Amino acid sequence: MTPIVTQETSDNYYAKLSLSLMEKHGVPPNPENYAIWFHYALSKNADLVREIDTIISNKLGFTVENNAYLYQKYIVSNRNQKALDEAALGAQKVLLEVLRVVNDFGGETKNYNKDMDNYLDNIGREFGEDTSVKNIFKELITATSSLRQSGEKINQKLEESTREINSLRKNLQQVTVEAQRDFLTGVYNRKTFENLIDEQMLTSKEQGGSLCLLMIDVDHFKIFNDKFGHLLGDEVLKIVARTLTDTLKGRDIVARFGGEEFVVMLPETPIEGALRVGEMICRTIAGKELKRRDTGEVYGSITVSIGASCFRPDADTLPTLIKRADDALYSSKHNGRNRVTKEG
Repeated sequence: MTPIVTQETSDNYYAKLSLSLMEKHGVPPNPENYAIWFHYALSKNADLVREIDTIISNKLGFTVENNAYLYQKYIVSNRNQKALDEAALGAQKVLLEVLRVVNDFGGETKNYNKDMDNYLDNIGREFGEDTSVKNIFKELITATSSLRQSGEKINQKLEESTREINSLRKNLQQVTVEAQRDFLTGVYNRKTFENLIDEQMLTSKEQGGSLCLLMIDVDHFKIFNDKFGHLLGDEVLKIVARTLTDTLKGRDIVARFGGEEFVVMLPETPIEGALRVGEMICRTIAGKELKRRDTGEVYGSITVSIGASCFRPDADTLPTLIKRADDALYSSKHNGRNRVTKEG
């Protein structure tokens, strides 16, 4: 007899398979990781399956960072963030439609008031000497004047509503922009960067063209932070971010990756070009002297270490591309800092 397969038995099967796979690969059994591996077991998300398989084949291990990346990209992003983006887009569409109706109605009301004033003036002039007709139109004028005054109040309300709607639209747009940026430095945040480079990696696969990545770390930042305090440490991060933004051009993207780490995406740039950009960044930042504005006290200079990697369309996912850049960054640190090193 063929067993009856229900949704419940199917879910139980994939639940057990997920836990088995997590145990096999040493993944901590928390709810976030379970969500990742349940979707992996289902095999419905080809991109997720490919990323996990690549991590396994390259023996990168399922570190806290890799697990967090997978969760944010395939669980949170595909649900909450997508729903948030769709809600924001829908809200803007509704506001635009409401604003259009308000403007149309306001214009019609204003025209009506103007036309009615002209009409009443003409009637008054034409029948002003006829007492019986004059009395009739006196009542009509009184009633219509009341309507006109109501129309003016409506116009005032409509103008107020229009201002409120425009303000709401601007605020909504501002929130959308701020959600993409790091609150301290103003450059893109990590999540936005990952979305942008995912799109660029797909473009590189489909259309060809080089794509390079720079991982950048501020040298001795913890020592500097501990010695001079967090406020000056924040200023250092702002200086680095501003320097990166000023140095880059075109479609290049800079983001704060976390802590004192920054990342730069260089589309249509070969590895030799990425190294030149990295060297320029090192020189520019090392040439900046930190001073206290009110006293002129000199705190010294800052330097950065950089690692560069180039996207391999046939083999890379974002974690593998980042790991090679990170390994190269470690080599820059190990070999004296204030330098750029390309992937091995």
